[in-house]
Amino acid sequence: MTTRIRQQGFTLIELLITVIVIGIVTALMAPILGDLISSQRQAYNEKHNLNNQLIAKGLTDFARNTSPTGRLPAPHTGGGYNSTIYNPGNGTPAGVALTQALTQTGVNVNEINDDGTAARMVRVYQLLTTPTLTTPLFFQSGPLVDLAYDFGAIYLTQCSFSAACNTGIPGDSPQLTAANLVTYETAGNDGRVHFVSSLPVQKEMLEKTTARLERIRLTMLGYFRAKQISAAAGDQTNHYVNQAGLPAVGALGGAAPAGNQGCHDGWYSLATNPAILLTVGLSPEEFSRTAWGGEVQYCRDYNPTGAGPADTAPHYGAIRINRAVSTGANPSATPANNIVLSF
Repeated sequence: MTTRIRQQGFTLIELLITVIVIGIVTALMAPILGDLISSQRQAYNEKHNLNNQLIAKGLTDFARNTSPTGRLPAPHTGGGYNSTIYNPGNGTPAGVALTQALTQTGVNVNEINDDGTAARMVRVYQLLTTPTLTTPLFFQSGPLVDLAYDFGAIYLTQCSFSAACNTGIPGDSPQLTAANLVTYETAGNDGRVHFVSSLPVQKEMLEKTTARLERIRLTMLGYFRAKQISAAAGDQTNHYVNQAGLPAVGALGGAAPAGNQGCHDGWYSLATNPAILLTVGLSPEEFSRTAWGGEVQYCRDYNPTGAGPADTAPHYGAIRINRAVSTGANPSATPANNIVLSF
């Protein structure tokens, strides 16, 4: 009786055919797989570049709607993050407002401080608070004012939250400084940078301020002219009102113009002397301060030359603000620090 032995496994020919088939399939699929990986990477980058833009919008909205001086929020360092966007656990009014501004952009809250993946690639937010723009008060003309503003850089790194690179400024890019402000770029594996600035907000606030100042000047002058027209012939009364809203020497009368920035009587704060604005028909809540909160001060008897006695025709009034408008400071005892607008 003959016993047949069944062959086990593959023959050499079968193995060779299998290897050849795998090679052919791999060669055919490699470009497709490469394109797929490339497309996924491109989609990832585009998503987070868009997130950077939306986050920048949220930071700008915070500066416009919450910060009293129109400044961007400081970067957050804490909870394992370094120089990132925000602290979601900040329960202060400013912290809550920032959280709301960011969530209203539509960015997933888990993708604000990092990319939201299991690796948690951290997002960096660097901020420079020293830039200053010196510009005419009325943009094209007028005395010069100083607008301090913020300039920031936002980008996603390939530095994982748990990695050793997550310290100082995470990732591969350099620190943002005044020296590289104009030419700043990310480096290494860090993603594309998106810049954010509070300068547009500062310009909006300056526009609001100049509109208020012009309204005060025109209203004060109109009030004076109306009183002058209704007065008797030859009347030389100074109809600009004092701190009580009366056409008379005020509580600060008797000052020497040469040492009081041209003012015989004043300077009165429109914020603490509301009767002045109320008398001429303006709201103290709206017109007594700049958009940054600095006082607008008023002089009812202004003489820039410093010559002549008080309350002598022709009569001029004036208002003044601090030249460093964006700081929210009140007018200074140092004349060079102030801007005076007469009427």
